[in-house]
Amino acid sequence: MGAHEHAWQIGIAGTFDVENYGDLLFPFLAERELGERLGNVCLHRFSYRARSADEWHYPVTSVADLPRIMPRLDGMLVGGGYLIRFDKRVAPGYAPPSEAIHHPTGYWLTPALLALQHGVPLVWNAPGMHRNGLPEWAEPLLRLALSQSAYVAVRDEPSRAALAPLAGDREVLAVPDTAFALSRTIESHPELSAELARLLEELGLGQRRYLAIQAATGMVPFIRFLARHETSLGDLAILALPVSPELTEDEAIVTELLPRAVAPRKWPHPLLMAELIRHAAAVAGHSYHLAITALTTGVPVFRPPGFSGKFSVLSSIGSIYPLPGDDDAGIETFLARVSPGEPPPQLARLLEDVATHWDRVVGAIRLGRTRSPEEVGRFLQALPGILERMAGAAGEPDRQLAATDERAAEYNRPPAVSASRRLTAPLRAFGRRFANRFKLR
Repeated sequence: MGAHEHAWQIGIAGTFDVENYGDLLFPFLAERELGERLGNVCLHRFSYRARSADEWHYPVTSVADLPRIMPRLDGMLVGGGYLIRFDKRVAPGYAPPSEAIHHPTGYWLTPALLALQHGVPLVWNAPGMHRNGLPEWAEPLLRLALSQSAYVAVRDEPSRAALAPLAGDREVLAVPDTAFALSRTIESHPELSAELARLLEELGLGQRRYLAIQAATGMVPFIRFLARHETSLGDLAILALPVSPELTEDEAIVTELLPRAVAPRKWPHPLLMAELIRHAAAVAGHSYHLAITALTTGVPVFRPPGFSGKFSVLSSIGSIYPLPGDDDAGIETFLARVSPGEPPPQLARLLEDVATHWDRVVGAIRLGRTRSPEEVGRFLQALPGILERMAGAAGEPDRQLAATDERAAEYNRPPAVSASRRLTAPLRAFGRRFANRFKLR
C-alpha cells in the first residue's frame, strides 16, 4: 500500500463511556501504539453514550452514529477488556442509546458486523470472554464476524479456546492484555508528575508511604483486618481508591471502617490513577488492571487467591500475595511485604508480545479494504428464507446460558428485554438452526 496522505481514521469499540479504570485505558494505549506505527492517526472511540472532551477524558461517539461513520474508517478495533459477553447486567443502568440496539452486543458485536458490511479491516484488540456463555442465536453472527476478521487476538487462553471453533480458517491468538505496555504511556521514573504531586499534597500524603486499597465491597474483610491492627500500621497511610465507580465502588467502603484512610475528592483521570498506583508502597484489590499497573513497576499486589481465566498470566509475575485473613499474627507478615521492588523480569517478554500484537494490528489495517462485503451479502441472501421457515418458532425462549458474568448477581437491574427481544426474536429462532444449514467458510 502506498503512502497514506491524510490522517488514518481508526475506530475502536468498547465501554469507554463508564467510570471503570481498565476500560478507559485502552483508547490511550491504542492511540499511542497506532500513532507510532502509522503516523497521523485520528482515533474514533465508540460506546453507548456520547461524551465530549470537555466533560470526559476524551471524546466518545455513540454507537448510534456508527452506520454513518463506518464507511469512512480505515480500520475498526474491538476491545480490549471483558467485552465479548451476552449477559444483560453489564453495570447498573448501563443500556444502549436506542431500544433498536441490542444489549450488550451493541457495543462490540454490532460494530464488528458493520465493519464487515463496509469492508473495513476488522481487528479484535485482545478482548476477553472468560466465564461467559454463548447463546444459540448469537453463534452464526459471531461465526461470521470472527471468520471474516482481518486479525483476531484475545487476552487469555480460555477466551481463545472458546472462540477458535467459531473462527473457521482465521487463527485466534492469545496475547497479553495491552495494558502491560502502560509503562510506555506513563514513563517509568521515580519523579512525580506535577499533577500527582499536587494531588498527594491535597490528600495530606506528601512524601508518605501509602497503601492503595480498591474501594469495593469484596475488600471489607481486609479493611477490617487493617482496622484491628491500626496501631501496627505506623506511618503507612491508607488511600481509598474506587477503581470502578460504575460498578458501585465508593471510597466510603474504606473510610467508614478505617477513618484514617484518605480519598481523592473526585475520581482521578485514568492516567493520574495509574500514577497513583505506580507510586504506592503496595496495592490491594481484585481488579485485573489495578494489578497489572502495579506489577509493571514492581509494586506488590495483595489480592484474593486464585488465578483462573484472565488472571492466569499474573500467577508468575512480580510480587503477588494473598489478602491477609483473620489471623492476628498475619499483620507482621503483611507489613514486611509492603515494599516496592524492581519491575518483574517477565515484563520484558510481555512487552515484546504486546509490541508484536500492535505490529499485526497495523499490518491488518494497512492491507486496506477486505472482501467481507461479499460474505456479508451471502449471509443476508440466506437470511429471509431461513427466517420465513423459522417464523413459527420465533417466540421460543433462549436456552439458559451455561455460565454468566461472575459479577452479575451483584446487580438487581432487570434485563431490558421488551423492544429488543421483539426485534431479535426472529434471529434467535433462526440462529438455532443456522449453524447447521449455512456454515461460513
